[in-house]
Amino acid sequence: MALVDAARALAHGDPLPFWLFSALLALASAGAFVLGFRRLRRARLIEDTPTSRIRSAAQGHVELNGFARLLPGPEIFSPLSRARCVWWRYKVEQLRHYYDGDRRRSEWQVIEEAVSDELFLLADADGECIVDPHGVQAYPSLARRWRGRGPRPAQVPPRTPWFSAGEYRYSEQLIHIGDPLYAYGWFRTQSAVQSYDEATDVRELLREWKSDRRELLRRFDTNRDGQIDVAEWDAARRAAQAQVRAEHVEQSLNPDLHVLGRPPHGGEFIVSTLSEAGLARHLRRQAWALLAAALAGGMAFSWLVSLRGA
Repeated sequence: MALVDAARALAHGDPLPFWLFSALLALASAGAFVLGFRRLRRARLIEDTPTSRIRSAAQGHVELNGFARLLPGPEIFSPLSRARCVWWRYKVEQLRHYYDGDRRRSEWQVIEEAVSDELFLLADADGECIVDPHGVQAYPSLARRWRGRGPRPAQVPPRTPWFSAGEYRYSEQLIHIGDPLYAYGWFRTQSAVQSYDEATDVRELLREWKSDRRELLRRFDTNRDGQIDVAEWDAARRAAQAQVRAEHVEQSLNPDLHVLGRPPHGGEFIVSTLSEAGLARHLRRQAWALLAAALAGGMAFSWLVSLRGA
């Protein structure tokens, strides 16, 4: 009843606050409507795209299922909790107080946030694919929020606590090593076997060797006269040719490199620890909630405008 009375007072009061509030309500409703349909479209896309195997995946938009793995080399740690993972996102906020006239107010302000851009692997039964997470819409296996008394947490809870205190608030999302992964994005294969111009590569290698004359003489000046004669230069050329051919053979023995990332011209790029069916259900629930909010906001806007005209 109090809400109805407040709405009537707003509708029959000063026109500036009324139309400002009405415009904000209309924009919020329209935004919820658009976001809801985007969630529905994403869910439909996930349900309609067939799952591919990494080894036989076509170039372009694909759907993959596998497990999260680290690339050889340095491990990945979340900067906030130092937890081992393949992907992280975090945010640190501080509760700050200010006065609005005579009234003391408080609000959370972001003082630090970041998201991982380190490469990791998605592995299925047939092969491995490098995931470049730049611009990804991630649905992680762990999302937690807690509070503390410094810019960095003194302790990290295993999950979001029921209650915590402090003027700093921490948010962290992680995809752990070994998590099951569903991914939708732009797939490309960089073949290790590439065409090459042997004569050009030999000339470039010989030019590189000539730049270090001392080393060139040490290797090919067989009569030790301080000069490279015709026969010695021919030996250097044959050595360069053999090295170029060996490098090409070694390169051709390496497997093709598969990469999944953001589509070059826009579009969906999703990595989720939820299954395909679980992610689709999650998106549909979000979509219906947003569409219901849009409908409620539209009805409230219409009612306010009708009160104003009454």
